[in-house]
Amino acid sequence: MSLDILFLGKLFPREKEQEIKSKMKTGMQDAANALQWNIIDGFEANDFGQMKIINYLPVDSYPNGYTDKFIESFTFQHTEKYKADDVNVKCCNIFGIKRFINSLYFKKYIKKWAKEDKGKKKVILAYTANSMFLDLVKLAKKYNKNIVAGCIIADIPQFATARQETGLKKLYHDYQVKKCASLYSFVDRFVLLTKYMARKLEIKSPYIVVEGIATTDEAPVDEAIANTLNNDRYILYSGTLNYKFGIKVLLDAFEKITDESLRLVICGFGEAEELIKEKQKTDTRIVYLGRVDRAGALALQRNATVLVNPRQNNEEFTQYSFPSKNLEYLSSGVPLVAYKLDGIPDEYDEFIAYPESDSPEALAHEINEICNLSDEDRIARGKKAKDFVFKNKNKVAQAQRIIEFIK
Repeated sequence: MSLDILFLGKLFPREKEQEIKSKMKTGMQDAANALQWNIIDGFEANDFGQMKIINYLPVDSYPNGYTDKFIESFTFQHTEKYKADDVNVKCCNIFGIKRFINSLYFKKYIKKWAKEDKGKKKVILAYTANSMFLDLVKLAKKYNKNIVAGCIIADIPQFATARQETGLKKLYHDYQVKKCASLYSFVDRFVLLTKYMARKLEIKSPYIVVEGIATTDEAPVDEAIANTLNNDRYILYSGTLNYKFGIKVLLDAFEKITDESLRLVICGFGEAEELIKEKQKTDTRIVYLGRVDRAGALALQRNATVLVNPRQNNEEFTQYSFPSKNLEYLSSGVPLVAYKLDGIPDEYDEFIAYPESDSPEALAHEINEICNLSDEDRIARGKKAKDFVFKNKNKVAQAQRIIEFIK
């Protein structure tokens, strides 16, 4: 069965990515961007039919997050195989206003696609649980009742924000959660990161669990930043520096590691930046690199001695999370130390070193265990994990599972 898929995305068109980055005043959602592109590339590799992307540029609001008040419409191509004429939709980017009017700009594209007859099964696939996208799914099915609607949920709406909202922002957030819940009935197929998401969202339609996609060796890598470390042995954490993700326990654990030749390299941004800079003053082994783009982060990962994800299994949201960081780390060929979150399937257990408790001492012990391996054993351990995710979690295999499920 040949498919005609409309992908509602929140990604960075490749040919515009550097321009977008230059206008951003806050962080870039590299993990979400990479996941969407991996799914799209995997779909194309499976030769399922044809895909068109209708995109909403995922940048923070003007004036504090982005330089532009309005995002102009432009077309782009995600594939050389078909003339897809993907569209980045014109949107208002002014804080407060953008949340309420931007769906209007999308409706003409949804109507046109829904009514086109290409002799193929039509599928609309929305990336993550977003009330605007779910409204557009509902609209598409209004124009064509035979459309199959799918939704890839990477973040539970209740836990989608890293900070705790208050006041009007909290009221709006709560409203969005309820609105999303009211629209799930228009979705025929769900793609979830963990099985626990289905229960939390009270999903009644069929679903498949696809915890993520491995980062292949094709991904662009910038070795320049890794070369500045002069081949030193180092522990690496790259990602959001918020306390809920365990950055403090990592810093506390590193204090208990006495090896003077070992560094702790941290890159990212978030609320713990000042704490990290304070720790640097008393421990010169700590290297804080600030914001690093994905190509640089991948190089740092592949040159590390051990990778650490310090997110602990001590909050409700960990049931609904398979950290994309874990798959990216496992893809690097470097051993990973991380906690066993509820959302991590047992098949990963032999490839991740789990601390025995949440104490800094337990985390330090696991890091030391990896660092004290011979180079040969450490490399073999990392390669075993890399081979597993490359074989079973690559973009072609994961996309094929989604396509067959939709069919």
